[in-house]
Amino acid sequence: MKRAWIPVACISAAGGCAQVNPGPRIDEAAGLVEQRLGQKPAWTAPWDDQPPAWDGRSILHLQDAVATALRNNRDLRADLEMIGQADADLAQAGLLANPTINFMIMFPSGGGRSMLRGSGLPMQQLQDLWMIPARQEVARAALQETILRVADRAVVIAADVKTAYARLQYTQRAIELIRENMEIVDQSTRIIETRQAAGRASQVEINLSRIRRLGLRSELMAVEADYRAAQRELLGLMGFAGASDGWQVEPIHETRTPVDAPNAEEELVRLAAAQRLDLKAAEWQVLAAEHEIELMQREAWPELALGLGFERMAAPPSQNRQLIGRFGNAMSQNLLDQAWGMPGDPGPPMIEPFGPKMREVEYTVGPMIDMELPIFDQGQAQIARAVHLHRQRVAEYEARLQGVVRMVRESFIMRQQAGEQVDFYRREMLPEVERNVDLARQSYIAGQEDLTVYLQSQEELLTTRLKALQFLRDCLVSQAELERAAGGRLTRIDSGEPSETEPATRPAEQERS
Repeated sequence: MKRAWIPVACISAAGGCAQVNPGPRIDEAAGLVEQRLGQKPAWTAPWDDQPPAWDGRSILHLQDAVATALRNNRDLRADLEMIGQADADLAQAGLLANPTINFMIMFPSGGGRSMLRGSGLPMQQLQDLWMIPARQEVARAALQETILRVADRAVVIAADVKTAYARLQYTQRAIELIRENMEIVDQSTRIIETRQAAGRASQVEINLSRIRRLGLRSELMAVEADYRAAQRELLGLMGFAGASDGWQVEPIHETRTPVDAPNAEEELVRLAAAQRLDLKAAEWQVLAAEHEIELMQREAWPELALGLGFERMAAPPSQNRQLIGRFGNAMSQNLLDQAWGMPGDPGPPMIEPFGPKMREVEYTVGPMIDMELPIFDQGQAQIARAVHLHRQRVAEYEARLQGVVRMVRESFIMRQQAGEQVDFYRREMLPEVERNVDLARQSYIAGQEDLTVYLQSQEELLTTRLKALQFLRDCLVSQAELERAAGGRLTRIDSGEPSETEPATRPAEQERS
């Protein structure tokens, strides 16, 4: 029995060595993000509790905003814990079930040695021998799916940061345009006041110019409020919702900011199919469902447990097992020997009036087998459910693939249209409107046109510049959305060695097979 506990202790020690270390898995997810965004998030370091110190004059660059959001965004950091959970599930899937031991004592009603019954060795469930490989395959696929989904969430957050940043750039430039127009209106007011002093303008014209300035001031306050709200949105994405707004973003200009043409539409579709992480996660989800079928099939096998049982039968009580009983037996035998005293006769018989009765103690030892009889439940329902779940996952993958293609095409159209509008306004609209403003200003000073024409031309110039700026903002926003639709970047990732994130077969191939 002592030797029998040696393998049990070895198995227990081996099970206790199982440890969970999600660090390499998190680093794998960070590497995927680096491939798609060009910068690796510092997920192994804790997030910053204090916001960075902006002095109110420094510029927050786009790459810095993205890097800060990848490190400090609380939703993303919460998703990172899902990798640790999935890694723990994988470690759990490779562990044997804990053995069980039973021991029973039954006390005889008349006293005596009790009956013992139990297992000489712990009972071990043997179905783990064929269940563990299938469970590990399911858990491994789920872990890869989790890694990909967390990395894809980082790509989405980066796209959200770029979108919020582009809107901030727009409102920042819009404030500048409104202020420039207010200065032009102030100049116009001074010109009108000069003409009024010469008797060539009325007070009504001065009032119209002042009213125009008041309208611009109201519009400026609204845009400034939008700017502060956009700053709060970006700070929230960066994980610093309570930070100060005394900073600026990189400036843009409606006529000077370069706008590059997007890649060909079909190339972007192929790129998205190759590097979209959520699409790869759906592939692993299909693979997990496939392994789930095998797991359900193995769970339908009868449960079997093996151990070593023993039993000791009960025995009658002992009368004199102590020293006083043995002493009494010796004295009785001595008195009998003295009283016998007949020469030539054999000695007196041996007596033990205080001796114990003979005990009949029996031990039985042998193997114990505990096996399930699969009479009623043979696992048909669970296997059928797993098959339907696999088909559902394949259909969901195809639906996601269709959605990715649609997203790429829609984003491409919006990006192309915004770029064409920017180019159109820069080449044709803005030069024409600016020439008309100069002509109206000269005509008004010369007295050939009235104030209304001049003010209308100024208003048209501001509207046109703001419209060109809006198209530039739409171009930047659609660029970020297009990058998200394509999986993070608009250039193909260099293909090297096969990654663990690539499943062995595609869902379409599994469905055909």
